[in-house]
Amino acid sequence: MPPRLAHRKSRRGCLRCKERKVKCTEEHPSCAACLRHGVACEYGDTSRTSASHEGTASGTQRSRTVSSKTSELTQPSTTSQTTTTTTNKGSSTSPPSGLDSPYSEAVDSLIAEPLRHQIELYMLHRFKSSVAASFPSAQSPLLKNIYVWSAVEDSFDHPYLMNAMFAMTALYLWVHDTIQLTSPPTHVNTNIPESLKSVNFAHLHRVYLNLAIGQEREALSSIGPDNADALGMTCILLSVMSTCLLSDTHNDESLAEYTPPIQWLTMAKGNEAVFKAALPHLKEGAIMNYLRASSEPNFRDHSRLFNPQNAEPFIKIMEFRRQGCDYDWQIDNEPANREAYANTLAYIGSMYDAVRAGEPPHYICMRCVSFATMSSRPLIDLLARKSPRALVVIAHALVFLKYSDNYWFFKGRAEKEITGIRTALPDDWQWALRWPLAVLADKENIKLDPRDFYDDWHANKTTAVAQIPAFQLPT
Repeated sequence: MPPRLAHRKSRRGCLRCKERKVKCTEEHPSCAACLRHGVACEYGDTSRTSASHEGTASGTQRSRTVSSKTSELTQPSTTSQTTTTTTNKGSSTSPPSGLDSPYSEAVDSLIAEPLRHQIELYMLHRFKSSVAASFPSAQSPLLKNIYVWSAVEDSFDHPYLMNAMFAMTALYLWVHDTIQLTSPPTHVNTNIPESLKSVNFAHLHRVYLNLAIGQEREALSSIGPDNADALGMTCILLSVMSTCLLSDTHNDESLAEYTPPIQWLTMAKGNEAVFKAALPHLKEGAIMNYLRASSEPNFRDHSRLFNPQNAEPFIKIMEFRRQGCDYDWQIDNEPANREAYANTLAYIGSMYDAVRAGEPPHYICMRCVSFATMSSRPLIDLLARKSPRALVVIAHALVFLKYSDNYWFFKGRAEKEITGIRTALPDDWQWALRWPLAVLADKENIKLDPRDFYDDWHANKTTAVAQIPAFQLPT
């Protein structure tokens, strides 16, 4: 007897859902799946004929659907629901594609009028007045107007850029509501209009981010001088948001198993590919000015970024071999994997040298955002299999997010990830987290030599370093 299906088959679904062999919600003019992916929804003749016979009954049902979806965007103002979000927390055996939507839950883009007009007008206002000023580029006289003016003007002709701006602004509003960034910590939606205080900005972030990525994917088929600037600015926004996914998509404290930040790396790598595809088509405009003005820090000189000497403070991570774990050692020492470790630690070393040299904070922030684009596919694969060495390497990269957490999109990210990595590492690798944990306890410890922390663990010395309190796991 064949297994019983979880739902009744229907011949009235859209062509795309039939092709993907997934259940279609059969809503018109666009089903939920097509809305989620930001693609055209097409129905065959049979579907249109059947829909026309449903009359007002289906219209009533669709009205109910719009109403129910809209309710997801609001929340009671008397509760603290903004502090928690429902996400897909299951770990994946293989890293996702960089151009996939990062939120796999079913989020719908239906927003009732006139609420949608109010929300989008407000988010456009906040993007220009608050969000754009929070980017590291705002510290440069040559770049500070790129997102305040150029991006906003281009977004009216390129919906993916506008939706990326909305996604970034919604995330900004959510973070500022849930993480205390002011002193004293009394900031609770004080700048949000009374009529919008019940809006669930975390959900809106998901809606607009999924739309932006789907539309960006479609725009790649017609890339040229007319949209290269908009694609480039969209990529930069998505790269910043990919870092925010560190704490927004996984690692609920109730989970026993830690999930590495693979989506951060894959999404950033996907955006890097789009940015490179847009480069040959650039004309005089915002991104060309951005590239000219962004000579420092220099991300084009790979001989400096990946100089093997940069990795010397972290060489023990490369050389350490666990007893009785020959298979892990063999995997880690495959040529492609060893090269990935060496290059990643060299890039981390370049960030370490930049901090010790007193580079401006907005330069360090730019180095942090660029880390994911500089990472390699073998490193992502090693993280997916939770290789202890790969987890240690990524923990060392994350300490620079802690050092730069005056930028709102880094706030709290390093703590969540490094404490999660600590629970996932075997005992004989715990020594390698001594320096990262010390940086979590006091960000100025990032300027100390990591080798002193490693040696102190193994030699059990009584040194000044040994007296530095490490960051404690929350109880």
